[in-house]
Amino acid sequence: MTTTGKKEVIRTYCCIEDGIMCGLLAHVEDGVLKKVEPADFPEDPGMKHVCLRGLCTVKLVYHPDRLKYPMKRVGERGEGKWEKISWDEAFDTIAEKFKGTAEKYGEEAVAIASGGFFSSVVNMIFSRLANAIQGTLISLGGYGDFGGPCGDMTTFGIPMGERFIQDVEDPGMYVFWGANYTETYPLRWRKIRDAKEKGAKLVVIDPLFTSSASKADDYIPIRPGTDSALALGMMNVVLEKGLEDKEFMTKYTVGPFLVKTDDGMFLRNPDDPEKYMVWDLKTDSVKSSEEDGVEPAMEGTFTVSGIECRPSYQLLVDLASEYTLEKTSEITEIPEEAIEKLALDYIEKRPVASCRGWGVQRTFHGDLTHRAIAALAALTGNLRRVGFRTIPLNFLGYTAVEGRAAKSLPIMNLYDAIEKGDPYQVKALWTSSHNILSQDANNNRLIKEVIPELDFYVVNELFMTTSAKYADIVLPASTFYECMGLSTTYDVQVIPYIQLMQKVIEPMYDTKPDFEIACEVGKRMGFPEYFNKSVEENIELMLSNQNDLSIERLRQGPVKAPMNVEGENWEFTTPSKKIEFYSEKLKKFGEELPLYKEPLESNRRPKAEKYPLSYFSTHTKFRKHSMYANVDWLKELDPGPVVEMNPVDAEARSISTGDIVTVTNDRGKAKVKAKVHEGIKPGIVNIKQGWWHTDFIEGHHQELTQSEINPAQTAALEPNMSLLDNLVEVSREGGHE
Repeated sequence: MTTTGKKEVIRTYCCIEDGIMCGLLAHVEDGVLKKVEPADFPEDPGMKHVCLRGLCTVKLVYHPDRLKYPMKRVGERGEGKWEKISWDEAFDTIAEKFKGTAEKYGEEAVAIASGGFFSSVVNMIFSRLANAIQGTLISLGGYGDFGGPCGDMTTFGIPMGERFIQDVEDPGMYVFWGANYTETYPLRWRKIRDAKEKGAKLVVIDPLFTSSASKADDYIPIRPGTDSALALGMMNVVLEKGLEDKEFMTKYTVGPFLVKTDDGMFLRNPDDPEKYMVWDLKTDSVKSSEEDGVEPAMEGTFTVSGIECRPSYQLLVDLASEYTLEKTSEITEIPEEAIEKLALDYIEKRPVASCRGWGVQRTFHGDLTHRAIAALAALTGNLRRVGFRTIPLNFLGYTAVEGRAAKSLPIMNLYDAIEKGDPYQVKALWTSSHNILSQDANNNRLIKEVIPELDFYVVNELFMTTSAKYADIVLPASTFYECMGLSTTYDVQVIPYIQLMQKVIEPMYDTKPDFEIACEVGKRMGFPEYFNKSVEENIELMLSNQNDLSIERLRQGPVKAPMNVEGENWEFTTPSKKIEFYSEKLKKFGEELPLYKEPLESNRRPKAEKYPLSYFSTHTKFRKHSMYANVDWLKELDPGPVVEMNPVDAEARSISTGDIVTVTNDRGKAKVKAKVHEGIKPGIVNIKQGWWHTDFIEGHHQELTQSEINPAQTAALEPNMSLLDNLVEVSREGGHE
């Protein structure tokens, strides 16, 4: 290789943390990436940041196990026998198989699942491809991330209500409901750390003594999956002491709206069904909620045209009254005095920022948990109108194909679609930026029952992951340093900028960017007019509704999103335009209110007689899902999977740190070493997620997780994987490290 000594520093951003996108400076010498360092955000110097994983991306790019060329399977699926093929053969084969599948089973039988949209909106090219072929576009939100959004969609009418409940100005207290921001959200943690230094209190509610818990003023260990009961118990304390913010509940929630006791539906104006009725205390009669001068009753029972009605606020009060301190303590295993103290702090420390971690919504009823915490925040006056930043890009124009549209299918429904033809048959699958066979729930079911029903399976990957191992065609993808892209984020409050992903080095080996791969298949499927433009032209199309934005402008540096301010009439995108702690559409599931339901696999279910331990698979700073599990620098710090357990549970099973143990349930097993310590609540075990099958002595941690679908979540938005709602047993196998 000829060296010229040419050195460049190129600004790009890090794609490993979808939703954050830290700015990076890539140092390149003679076309080789040498190192990365954090890049500035001129208006926000505190956002200059890079984590361990970001620093290790050089090792990812030049990893010796990178896939180097396209391959087709020549043995049985999973056997590991491959033949090198050309890109043309790969593209032609994919197009031929997709066309054949569509002709035999219908166009929707071809499904595409791409997880790269947050990393680069350019990868929404897969949505355009799905629309063009009128196939099925798999929604990946249900991969552990849509329990909370189901709850927020019900409550606020948007899937992410953080700007109302978390992003409050100058809070007197932060409450981490299962959040571990010191490890998983470092930029948010910086802000909270600074607030703590100015006197803000931090409370952490978590079954695990996390690194965030070590920084807390109060740490409250809780029985897994019982957070909604805690929220209801706290509401009861507030109500019993008369500390509720009834003015807020009257003005901004459905609290005054009358609910018919016979069918649980809101009483509406018979002449205008979109108008809700209240009981007017001034006239002692029923009135439309929108009439001037109405003073609505919030409590009581009223009869309207022979129908008994009650304000929905009264129904919430009645529900909360069931959760006495004694009952709440019994459910959550939190002392009564700690529950009462936290409830009073929600009043005394206002405004309170409720930080709901992803873990609390990874239970079967995680949507109810989010709804209950939101209702608590509303009742205590801890919801705020906070301005938010956004740059609306031309998503619809970018993905649209005239006269054609894909079907959408949640990832959790994909299992039955492939295996049973429900709601329709899927026979061909293409996954990109989603390691389905390492990361998704009920791994044995996927490998043994679902994937075998596919006629054709394609995987874009960096490495020979388990997903790639079971594919028919494997396509070697370029890393984000080897292609162009454009950033977006679901958490614009953390990094409120749009950034350009600049190509830092040329693609390694015979790899191609995902964008180019999708375009080549799109052309061969018969839609060249939608896939013949360059990545630069497509980025300009995405930016076309922003007059002052262009690639050249973004090459100069990131652009900050403008601030949107909520109007005086604070309206929500719910059917009522109010905060809906009471939901009509969930009445048929018995979940019209944010009640507590016992976790699907709790240690108080009959199943616990055989499998008595609650199983967690938490996130870690050493990996982003399954990315970086094979990077040697990080494996020096975190060598391999272990099952963490409390000394009480370990002693009962004659287990010590370093023992080889098997974690089992009726779905599968994972054989690993044990790590015994006090930082985990008795009755719980934890294997940090993201490890590959090759990292385990036997089995895999996702063999232990269940794939049951919650119909209430389906009605709200999309069913979520219950990755933290599973029971297991642990047994000593003999042997020691």
